[in-house]
Amino acid sequence: MSVRNTVIHMSLAAAVVGLASCDPSQEAQQRIEELTVAAAQKDSVVQELADMARFMSDINAELADVQLEGAQLVASESPIQASRESVLTKIRFLNERVDESATRLEDSRRRIRGLTRLSDSLRTSMEQTITNYERMLEANRETIASLTGQIGNLREENVRLAATVDTLAAAVDTLKAETSTVYYVIGTKDELVERGIVRKEGGARVLFIFGKRGETLVPARELDAADFTPIDKWTVTEIPLPDSTAEYTIASRQNLEFLVTPRDDKGRITGSENILIGTPEAFWMPSRFLIIVQG
Repeated sequence: MSVRNTVIHMSLAAAVVGLASCDPSQEAQQRIEELTVAAAQKDSVVQELADMARFMSDINAELADVQLEGAQLVASESPIQASRESVLTKIRFLNERVDESATRLEDSRRRIRGLTRLSDSLRTSMEQTITNYERMLEANRETIASLTGQIGNLREENVRLAATVDTLAAAVDTLKAETSTVYYVIGTKDELVERGIVRKEGGARVLFIFGKRGETLVPARELDAADFTPIDKWTVTEIPLPDSTAEYTIASRQNLEFLVTPRDDKGRITGSENILIGTPEAFWMPSRFLIIVQG
């Protein structure tokens, strides 16, 4: 073998030895890099799960606030529109956060499955954590659905209550009108008797005397409001008389102590242009029908 060939063989041997000595170092470096990347990925997923824990805690806290507001609305039995709309807005926002959480959990699950440098026990623990969070999200969805249903029920109840309030208000107005409305009529004795508004009562017939001595006029047992003039007792306290020179007596059962217009010792009203009522409630209490007899 020549010196040249000997040198070539020695150079090749040295290269082979050099390559053989370099391969283990490169594999170790590659292994370290892979483990570093895997550790960083693992730490990233762990951080995501920690962030998700805080996120889920925030959602639960906000749901608790919404439930409290909802309970107050139900207890009040008269929910305010603005408050109800505020609760609905918060519920919609929470629903969006739950959807966002579900998406993030699914992304985390895919990343965990993609981690090749992860122990089975740690992978199982992380996936179990995600499963628990998914169950919590499902419970939150049920809570949100329940709250939405409560708001819907409150809305329907509001409609019913509004209708009831309108009915009651109409009934109250009708009752006020009925209790405030009183009636009066003015006429001669013959006119009132003929119309069946008053009737004669008592007295004894005396020979050669027309009519009965001691006879009085009293209201008929049944009075028809159509025969009278309706007025509001609170606003009308003066009733005009057709003839100020005539005499008038009251045949009905009002409390005449609360009549301001003076009467003589026989209970007659003379020289007055109107009948003035002092205390309407007390005056009209015995009867809603005032009968004024002229002459």
